[in-house]
Formats: sequence, C-alpha cells, structure tokens
Amino acid sequence: MHRKKRTRLTHEEKFIISGSSHIGFGGQTKLLHKVFSSLPALKSRNCRRYFAGQLISIIGSWMQIAALGWLTLQLTNSAFMVGLVAALFPLPALFFSLFGGIIVDRFSKKQLLLITNSLSMLLAFALGILTVLGVVNITEVIVISLLGGIVSSVSMPAHFAYLSELVDKENISSAMSINAGISSLGRVLGPGIAGLYIAFAGTGGAFILNGLSYVAVIVALLLIDTPYKVTNQHLAPLTAIKEGIAYSFMNPMIRSIFLYVSAMSIFGWSYTTIIPVLARDVFHSNSTGMGYLFSSIGIGAIVATLLVSALSGKFSKLSIVIFGNSLFSLSLFLFSFTSNLNLGIFYLFLAGGGLVAINVILGTMVQLMADEKYRGRVSSIYYLLYAGLLFLGNLEIGYLTDVFGSGTALRINTLAVLTISLAIYFTKDNLRSAQQIYLKS
Repeated sequence: MHRKKRTRLTHEEKFIISGSSHIGFGGQTKLLHKVFSSLPALKSRNCRRYFAGQLISIIGSWMQIAALGWLTLQLTNSAFMVGLVAALFPLPALFFSLFGGIIVDRFSKKQLLLITNSLSMLLAFALGILTVLGVVNITEVIVISLLGGIVSSVSMPAHFAYLSELVDKENISSAMSINAGISSLGRVLGPGIAGLYIAFAGTGGAFILNGLSYVAVIVALLLIDTPYKVTNQHLAPLTAIKEGIAYSFMNPMIRSIFLYVSAMSIFGWSYTTIIPVLARDVFHSNSTGMGYLFSSIGIGAIVATLLVSALSGKFSKLSIVIFGNSLFSLSLFLFSFTSNLNLGIFYLFLAGGGLVAINVILGTMVQLMADEKYRGRVSSIYYLLYAGLLFLGNLEIGYLTDVFGSGTALRINTLAVLTISLAIYFTKDNLRSAQQIYLKS
C-alpha cells in the first residue's frame, strides 16, 4: 500500500491552476450527490443556514430596488432623478467603506451582520410606512437611501469576509459561486414579485415586505455557531487603511481586478438603473413589464453562475471574463435598438448572464487571493470601487438618458465596456506573467 503524495499549493496557485473541488456524499440521491459535489460548501450546516436566510433577504432587497425606481418615477417623472436616487445608495461607499473594512477586521463579522441587517430592516419599514400612508416625498426617499448606503458600507465587506469563516479555504470558491447564484435568484424573483405586488396593492407594501425579509437572515445568523475571529485590533484607522490599500495594489491580479471593477461600475452595471424608464417610455408597459425585464437579467445570471461553475476548470479565468464582457456588450447594444418587450427580455437575459459571469470569477479571485488578516479591508476596497463608483455610473446614465434618450445612453456605455474587453484581451499575457512573478516572490 502506498500513499498518494500531496503537493501543497497556495490558495492563489490552486485557484489559478485548477477548478473547484468535488466532494461526494455516499448514500444520498443522485441529485443531491451532484449538487453537493459541484457545490461542496453546502456540506457546512452553517453555510446552508446562512444562505437560506440570505436568499429570502435578497429577494426582499430586489423588491425594494425595483419599487424604489418606480416610486421615484411616480414622484418626479424624471429619468435623472431615478438615476440620482439609485446613485445615492452606493454613494456612502466612497466615504465610509474603507473605514467599514477596518471595522470588519476589528470586530466579529457575525455581530456586525446582525446589527447592520437590523438597521436595514428598520429603514425598509420606515420607507414602507411613509409610502402606505401617502406622505412620502422625494426628500425622504433620498435620506433613507443615503442611510441605507451607510449601513451597506459595513454590511457588504462583512458579508464577503464572513463567507471565508463559514467554510474551509478550499471551499471559498464554492461559497462565492453559491452567493452569486443566490444573488441572481433574488434578482429574478424580487423584481417580478415587486412588479405584480405594486400593480395590485401599491408600492409601500413592497418596502414592508423587504423589511420582513431581513428577519430570515437575522434568525439564520443567531442559529449559526462560528468562532469569534478578529484579525486586527491595534492599528490606527488611517494606518490600517493605508496598509490594506498597499497590500491590495501590490498584487498584480487584485490590482487589475480593481481597475476593471471600477470601469464596469461606471459603464456596465448602471444600465439597470433606467429599467423603470425603459419599461414605461420604450416598451410602453407598467410595473409588471418592469418586473419581467429585471427578472430576465436574474435568470441569465443564474444560468451564467451554473455554467461558470461547470466550465471554470476547462477555460482560463481571463477567457471567461473576456467572453462575458463581449456577450454583455453585444446584447446590450442590440437591446438599445428594440422596442419589443419580448425581444428586450431576451437581450437582457444574455446581458445579465455575461455580466454575472464576470463577477463570479472576479469576486472569487479576490477572496481567494486575499490574506485572512487583510480580507475585510480588501473586501471594503472592492465594495468601494463597485458600489461607490456605481454612483457616478447611475448619474451618468440618468443624465445621458434625459439629454440624448435611453438608446443613445445605452450605446455609449456599451462602447465603453467593449473597449475594456479589448484592452483585457490584448494585455492578458502580460497580466498572467506578472501574476506568476508575484506568486514566486
């Protein structure tokens, strides 16, 4: 009998060289065997509880996103104001997310998630009650959006860092894929439910339902038993921020990912902001049509999540990013010319798949490459670039839509995204070489 020699690799090398781990579970049905083999993070009971709560909460959050755009359009009749209100939620990330990363590295991530989810629940209830009573105005919508963004500046870095505590290091990629799948499923169900609910019962109830959805994740967190982990307690805030930034930008791959995420936040994700405007003015539909458009993005995202999980071992990560970027650009470009709702739904299905394929790869790479003691701060920088710069993207597309029309606004952003894809393609070999040198140093 001989033992198979195991070669130990760093988690960075393991991710770049290979795909996901596969773990079998004897005695289970074939379906469960396939699920747990392809998504081994689900072996953890804590992980299953957390993601169950997250799914319900994310459905509620996407209900609120769709309802908030519709409410703003009703109150102001302005595409720019729809973009502005959408931009106000990620705006605080520019100012608070780096400090949020310090908080995440200094305190229990589980306790932070309990606090931030409770605060988000109260804000959703406040917006819902004001809307149901018929006394809501755009000022109150703006204030609540800003407060929600401040809370999110702590909760999002805590969420991504907490995933690394729920599973073993080798299953982080699996946990990130599940997280992306759940986010995509919430994107499918939430706007669709919101559209139908608004059509039959009004906008305010959608906000209240979102408030109730936070109960699920709070209960899940209370049931989870994870060790109290604090990785950094003593550094001064500015020193800790400087250290986290320096660490992130020393790694060529993380640095490139951050630059890419910055550009995509401005020119890529912002198209979802004007969907309420497109539903009403281009497709001549109501809130139900808006829900269909949002949901088609989510369905595409779910399909993309499954395909990325299956194909990541067969194709390089950069190849998947380039393909996803190209698919998104082409689909959104074609979408900008159509006024047929069914065709629009199909194009957004493809666009949602392309964009989420990119995010699954990039988010997983960042979490796997970040050292544990920096993970909260690295996550906060990622969130700052993703959400904070989304503020600029939302303003940009809202302004362009008001001035030039939605079709032109979408085409301008599409050309910017396609340019990014070409830049990645022509520099990919240099990026791979730089990363290999970094890993060996």
